[in-house]
Amino acid sequence: MQTISYQTSKRSRIKTGPADFAALFALVLVITLLGAFLFWQYWHADRIYSGVTIGGIPVGGMTRAAAMAAVERGLARQSLSPITVAYAGRQWPVATGQVMASADALAAVNEAYLVGRQGDTLTRLAAQLGAALGQADVEPALDLDVPQLRYALSQIAADVRTPAQRGVQVAGFTVPPQPGVDVDVEMTLEGLAAQLEDAVKGAPVTAELAVVPLEPPPVVEATSAGAETLALTPLILRDARFGYEFALDPAAVQTLLYSSVPPRLDEDRARALLEQWAEQIDIAPADARLRFDPNSSAVSVMQPSRSGRKLDVDGTLASLRESVEKGAMTAALIIQDVSPAVDSNRVAEMGIRELVASGTTYFAGSSPARVRNIEVAAEKFDGHVIPPGGIFSFNEVVEDVSSANGFEDSLIIWGDRTAVGVGGGVCQVSTTVFRAAYAGGFPIVERYNHGYVVDWYGEPGLDATIYTPSVDLRFRNDTGAYLLIQPVVNGTGGTITFNFYGTKPDRQVTISEPEIADVSPPPEPLYEVDESLALDERRQVDWAKEGMTVTVTRTIVENGETRTETLRSKYQPWRAVYLVGPGTEIPATPTPSATAEAVEEEGSEAMPASTPSP
Repeated sequence: MQTISYQTSKRSRIKTGPADFAALFALVLVITLLGAFLFWQYWHADRIYSGVTIGGIPVGGMTRAAAMAAVERGLARQSLSPITVAYAGRQWPVATGQVMASADALAAVNEAYLVGRQGDTLTRLAAQLGAALGQADVEPALDLDVPQLRYALSQIAADVRTPAQRGVQVAGFTVPPQPGVDVDVEMTLEGLAAQLEDAVKGAPVTAELAVVPLEPPPVVEATSAGAETLALTPLILRDARFGYEFALDPAAVQTLLYSSVPPRLDEDRARALLEQWAEQIDIAPADARLRFDPNSSAVSVMQPSRSGRKLDVDGTLASLRESVEKGAMTAALIIQDVSPAVDSNRVAEMGIRELVASGTTYFAGSSPARVRNIEVAAEKFDGHVIPPGGIFSFNEVVEDVSSANGFEDSLIIWGDRTAVGVGGGVCQVSTTVFRAAYAGGFPIVERYNHGYVVDWYGEPGLDATIYTPSVDLRFRNDTGAYLLIQPVVNGTGGTITFNFYGTKPDRQVTISEPEIADVSPPPEPLYEVDESLALDERRQVDWAKEGMTVTVTRTIVENGETRTETLRSKYQPWRAVYLVGPGTEIPATPTPSATAEAVEEEGSEAMPASTPSP
């Protein structure tokens, strides 16, 4: 009998226990959470973070264009709180059905978009979590129809205002002098606007008229009865279409007439009066803000346009002159419509259908304040449209670079030093706009380089500084179609891109590599004592840069013709600056050079004394 023996082979086994399963579970959980986080950030790259509301209207997860539509539908135009104007025991209700206010939807949407995109990483994540939990509501600011409200107050003021009347002796009778009272409409308007901003919706508001007593001028004896006799009757100027009416009482009429027979209008005084009225009547038109969808090439309206109105001063003056000559008691107040340059009712005719030009710069590593300024500045250009032949002005769009306009302190170039000031980072935006315009072949109307070479922008020669309101970046839209500006800021990746959409002209643009010449070394370092530092402690606050002249050539081929343009940028050498504690040994430093002054005197490409930093 054959015996078969079996030998059991031993294999090594990995023993797993509860701790190993827990570690594996934790790893899978971390990977899942990281994936979810990255997807969350990617999905919200061009959307408002989920959970954010505007005036109680949910806009989380929406693009800014969709949020604008939702806010416009939800808030639309709203009547003011009930308004009463009071003076000396009298009261006048303001017709709030005519004096309208609207929510500033665009500013609210931009503010909602910035929720979760400001500050350092932890601050952003906390804001995103708070929004997801329903703790982020943006209350839209009230946008008053100020000219209409001013007009309503001026109508009430006309009922109160009593000009001081000069005593006149004429034709055997005497008109005695009378003291008067004037109304400061602007002061009244300021107080009323402040109360409306603070008022609970629907709560009544009462404003006191701001009045000023007027002393009468001395009595005069007239030698003719022409102007003085006419000045005893009121004169009314009226516009039936808009409902405006201004009444000139006898004393006011008297100030507008020469002492002559027949009466003759003092046109200089009358024009000055009409120009004051124009401030109460004129409303500038508002251009539409648009949005382009690169996937569908569809254009949507972010903010609708609004027509304006303007007092025709010359036409009204002619009407007033005619009334005086005829002895009539009424004259025509001539008000004209003013159409917006970008009409939201004509979007289909604008030719916005493709990408025309694009420019990108990088700001990774910037301080939170600098990133914030970049985001605030960029959002002001979102949806801005340049009409055909129109001149784009960076300063007109970004407006005042101040803390009141949403900007924070960061590094700026101030004279011959880099210092902390409001708006550091705005030049990152202007440089990006310039690169898009330059790459697109647009005619550059105004551009200045920075005072020294700035590392943020890579190779020198294609930067653009601004300093509101004096130093601007301007270019002309020569495409023959409307041009839509659309910025994209990636705070996580540290990039900003400006895309121009419209109708691409038949042109090819080639930009040369920068040619560097006239390189000069930086001045010797500067050491300054800082009482807040300890002995032998040093802190560098400025970094040395070589001076140089950089030339870039742009070649444009269009309609069979070739033209070449040269862009020259002159950068001054920049010294390193160190702060040191009291008593610290300071290396010998030569007398500061006059490089900055010399550069300013050399030509128009030199920088102004105070300009924003990168």
